[in-house]
Amino acid sequence: MSGHADLLLRGGQVLTPDGYAQAVAVQGERILAVGDDLDGLIGPGTEVVELEGRLVTPGLHDAHTHLLGGALARDQLDLTRCWEDAHLAEAVAARIAERGPDAWVLGRGWDSDKFPGGEWPDLASLDAVSPHTPVLLRRRDGHAAIANSVALRLAGIGPDTPDPEGGEILRDEHGKPNGILLEDPALDQVRVLGGRPPQARQEELLAAALAEASALGITAVDDDPSHDDGLDPAGLYTALHGRGALPVRVRIWRRLGRDLDALRAEEEALEAPRSLIDYGLLKGYLDGSLGSRTALMLHPYRDSGTTGVQVTPTEVLKERALAAHRAGYQVGLHAIGDHAAQLALDIFEAIGEAEGLDAVRARRHRVEHAQFFAYDDLARCAHLGAVASVQPIHLAEDMRIAAARLGPERAARGYPWRSLLSAGARLALGTDFPVEVLDPWLGLYCATHRHSPRDPGREPLGPDERLDLREALEAYTHGSAWAAHREGERGRIAPGLLADLAVFSPNPLRQHPGLLGEVACALTVLGGRIVHRAD
Repeated sequence: MSGHADLLLRGGQVLTPDGYAQAVAVQGERILAVGDDLDGLIGPGTEVVELEGRLVTPGLHDAHTHLLGGALARDQLDLTRCWEDAHLAEAVAARIAERGPDAWVLGRGWDSDKFPGGEWPDLASLDAVSPHTPVLLRRRDGHAAIANSVALRLAGIGPDTPDPEGGEILRDEHGKPNGILLEDPALDQVRVLGGRPPQARQEELLAAALAEASALGITAVDDDPSHDDGLDPAGLYTALHGRGALPVRVRIWRRLGRDLDALRAEEEALEAPRSLIDYGLLKGYLDGSLGSRTALMLHPYRDSGTTGVQVTPTEVLKERALAAHRAGYQVGLHAIGDHAAQLALDIFEAIGEAEGLDAVRARRHRVEHAQFFAYDDLARCAHLGAVASVQPIHLAEDMRIAAARLGPERAARGYPWRSLLSAGARLALGTDFPVEVLDPWLGLYCATHRHSPRDPGREPLGPDERLDLREALEAYTHGSAWAAHREGERGRIAPGLLADLAVFSPNPLRQHPGLLGEVACALTVLGGRIVHRAD
């Protein structure tokens, strides 16, 4: 590149691979230069932004979201402030009054650990306000839900209905379903009946979520809509791109086990620039979540005696993963419990034995969530070249319950970010939106403090596993780009790379660390174009 810059950011702290600079110049869609004095690149058409000491990072890349699903969930009841049965009933009754008794009532966000005694929601309380209206309300983590009796009846779920493989229908003392459904194989029997908003409304909701992401300094996301059969994520994103409403690069995941020829046909039909919209990994599920006690553990839960739920049999996943690998796909396996993580690594190891260690390392298969590991599996993760895709913000909620679920010692060994780095594993950071909010700085706070910005007085959980802020930012930018096989194009601020940049204020590298959760995005640049500017 030569000539004048189209955009110059100067007078700040620019995060580079080798340290810090004071300015970055952009020409077209790429970075022209990085340094301390780049005023010589100013021409008659250069836009100059005075940083006034603010921090410039590569655009953040959220490595694990359900962005489309989270966007559509905003058309449903927000149950995050429902902490008892009466709250759920009130919310459902209000929605029925608003939309009539014939429309499904869908919602998400309740947390059984915040209910009195940590009990599951009560079916009778829900039925009392919805005797004729089907209702499905998902727990905050998405791995459990309560369906009312009307919804259960429409789905054909009754006393004689067996548990589906990989899921569970909880029952009362008489064997009758009590409305609680665990994991997708059980949930989906009801969820598929609930319907979705019209196409125009889907686009509206998705556009709003993308604008929010851009306003947070996020320039790329990995979006997992793989469990929402019937949606057309590529079509929705392409439609938004066509009308100039796509300020974020999107990598769409699909479900492991789908027909590989059909996947290739989808890719060939994609009518959008691959630099903006592309397909990513194929995702499979080994277990559930800690909150729902469905994370698969090597030892029983302290408060229930169960060891969790294995959602997909190991041999089935192994066969699917090997086929996907041979077809050129990256595989991501949802694994929260230490047993699930061990099984994920067993599968990647089996691929390496069949195809060669170098081949499995080159594909960069991923352990999604990576919350608990047996000690020996930390080094094995690095040895296999597996990416640890983590969402530090989960610590904020899980630290309230981890000791009760697992005992203090096992809980403190969870979320082993420092140990994974020390073992040589790659970290990629994200949020798991809508399980958690999109704001990356809440997760960065958890990564660097090992406790929640919502409850700063709580003792850190496993403080030796904290990251420093530069390490965490590296994992949220270059680490996520590397995990997506995009490190040659973005994820760092260096000449020739795409000019995906974010400007943050107050500068979190210069302020008191306790204020980390107050950092806001002042400017977002995507491919050299300013797509967000704070008022």
